Amino acid sequence: MISNKVKNTFKFFLPSSYQLKLSVTNIFTRTVFILFVYISYFIILFQIPESMSYRLELALLLTCAFSLILYLPLIERLTRLIRTKFLSEYLTEDAESYRQAIKRFNFDALIKNVFPDMVKITGSQSGTMAVLTQNGTFAFHSYFRGRQKKLSPTKDIVVKTSFQSFLLANRNGASVASTFANENINNDFMELHANYIYPFIFREKLFGFIAVSNIPNSDVIHSLSLLAGQSALTIHNHILSYHISENKKYQKEAEYAVRVQNLLETGTVPKLLGWEITPFKRTNRNLIEFFQVEDGSWFFVILNAGKSYQHIGIILSYILGVVYSQSRLKLLKGFSDIKSLIQTTFQKLDWKENYEMIIGKIGYSELYIIQEGKQFKILRNTEEVVASMGWKNMISMDKGPIIIQQRGEPVLKFNFIESELK
Repeated sequence: MISNKVKNTFKFFLPSSYQLKLSVTNIFTRTVFILFVYISYFIILFQIPESMSYRLELALLLTCAFSLILYLPLIERLTRLIRTKFLSEYLTEDAESYRQAIKRFNFDALIKNVFPDMVKITGSQSGTMAVLTQNGTFAFHSYFRGRQKKLSPTKDIVVKTSFQSFLLANRNGASVASTFANENINNDFMELHANYIYPFIFREKLFGFIAVSNIPNSDVIHSLSLLAGQSALTIHNHILSYHISENKKYQKEAEYAVRVQNLLETGTVPKLLGWEITPFKRTNRNLIEFFQVEDGSWFFVILNAGKSYQHIGIILSYILGVVYSQSRLKLLKGFSDIKSLIQTTFQKLDWKENYEMIIGKIGYSELYIIQEGKQFKILRNTEEVVASMGWKNMISMDKGPIIIQQRGEPVLKFNFIESELK
């Protein structure tokens, strides 16, 4: 036990393998830059006649000009090239580097950085990635023999319904060996030149997949599963962002609101020991999401925009989608993080209207609730108000169930039954 503590303490002061490689890369490129500048200075100095006035100053000025205009951009490009080829924040064991990489895990990063990394770790020379587009088709991107610059989307290809069903049924990946009995699926593998395919699935919906030429081992499959899950979330949020931007002028707001709302709204509430949680009929103004934070605690958010416009469903769905994805990445820790994330997202969307929300935490036999807004009421026995606005309220469940109302209409009901724990 003592030896493990000493070992962990010692490892804390040592750089991780990723940090070490990053430091070596920086030292190498900066050394090359200094050598280029130093050599250029003497070459320019020798070309200037000794009889010329201010000879040293002129050589220094010309060297600085060459360094800023020519050498600096080349060194920066060399640095990016080396990091792309030898480093990946998305596959490092360094927790802090991985956390920073995940924060930058957007749609562009998926195409340019994560996709090549996924192909590399499988030991494959080539790979193909399918990404669900806004119109429901799949766009394909290719990677071949380490040439990241050759990544290019091809034309939209129809992915057959039978193949999508196969991938949904094999959410942990499938090799070509498992398709020999099914000729149609085997032909799909052959068309993609794939020996192994891993799907991107979020909430039982296929958002894409990666097809590689090599069958990976179990450790690689575990890494693929982590990246595939985040890839599905990224594509999902990219589609939602597109719909929001396309509907800023309220075009087709009703159609998109229903579609996005159905996509994001949680179909079932969590089943927690001793708890009975009953959702009531929702409206486009109210959305509810349940999720877990970093320490495993269950939270819920009820969001209300206070208006009846159909496009509000899109806005609320997108915000709760952001909250849910951040919780899956273990980036949320409690009430303040959730509240700050919601407020920041509203600001990014330039939302000028009032909005209200309830953030709740489900404890052992109590609820912890923060209420923002006057439209919500948290009642016991249909009359007793048990929470105050602006404060963190601790509500014990030993006196009966709790009902959350919005403008007199029930939204959620919580009941705790002690006997179920015995």
